[in-house]
Amino acid sequence: MQTRTLITLAGWPLIIARLGNETGMMIWSTLVECMQSDTQVTLFEHSFTKAEFCFESHQFASNEDAAQYINQRLCKELSKRLDSSLVRCSDIQVSAQIVSPQTSHNQSVRSDASAALLEVEPDFKTQLNDILVNKQLEPYWQSIQHVQSSGVFGYEALIRGPKNSQLHSPDQLFAAALASGKQNELEIQALLTHFVTHEKICRLQQPCMLTVNIAPKMLFSNQVNYVLLNHPYPEFICLELTEHVPVEDWAPLKTKMGTLRQLGYQIWLDDVGCGFFELKTIKIAQPDVAKLCITIINQLPENQQIISELKQVIQAVHQYGGKILAEGVENKAQLAAAKGIGIDLAQGYLFDKPSAVKIPE
Repeated sequence: MQTRTLITLAGWPLIIARLGNETGMMIWSTLVECMQSDTQVTLFEHSFTKAEFCFESHQFASNEDAAQYINQRLCKELSKRLDSSLVRCSDIQVSAQIVSPQTSHNQSVRSDASAALLEVEPDFKTQLNDILVNKQLEPYWQSIQHVQSSGVFGYEALIRGPKNSQLHSPDQLFAAALASGKQNELEIQALLTHFVTHEKICRLQQPCMLTVNIAPKMLFSNQVNYVLLNHPYPEFICLELTEHVPVEDWAPLKTKMGTLRQLGYQIWLDDVGCGFFELKTIKIAQPDVAKLCITIINQLPENQQIISELKQVIQAVHQYGGKILAEGVENKAQLAAAKGIGIDLAQGYLFDKPSAVKIPE
């Protein structure tokens, strides 16, 4: 059966907003090259600006089967080139149709997908504005465990929209912020939410270590600096630098990191080994903790090459006094492998899932 399948990466503009056109074009080119080499389908049209691929095939029993196959292939290739949060943000939407003599090259189902997006996006923008105006962000924590010994090191702070909102999911929440041009406002309000929550728990229960995600550029925000300078428990806060674009100049960032360390904060690097915080970044930044991304941990314990490379990284980090955290540990085999090669900390569904924080009254 001949099928014509249109694949739309609905969230592609959000990815380009983070990565920039040049990097986006490089990633697009590798996706095109990969799909052109696939013997199951024939790529006959693609558009970077519209984020579309169009395929023909005789290999599948139905257009739905073709769409599922192509969707899986593209997701796999995207996962190799982008960190996991951006792959989720890309929100791949699959549309398929059967080719007929009456079907024009330009008369595809793309209009349906585009119309659906235009209907959803304004609603998301309105919801996001309400959440920010009414300060309705909800803090969630996930535990960070010691690997070489037992016990909880601390927690990672995560943010969610209201439970009854379409923006409860962090992926939808931050995608809406990007689409609305309010990513900085969202990040600052998330930071305030985490710091207020942490202060209350430290004051009313007991001090605990908390890692808080923050983009490097936000360390130079006056609002962020006010929060950091006035938090009463800086020695219990780890600022986890997260980034989806490369850091062009580390010099001012390292100076800022030094100032924050003098105040008592730790500096962590998130998603090392994926995205733009490559392993070599460790040598430049020398974080207190380098957090290995879930894509790497997923390959334990089977991938011996990854294990060999990780041993060198762990040794280098330990030499200057830093630690390594394994993110996304989901089974005992991964945990055993992490322990065996000297990883210090871990988090993942093997231990617990993120849960809403009960803020003391």
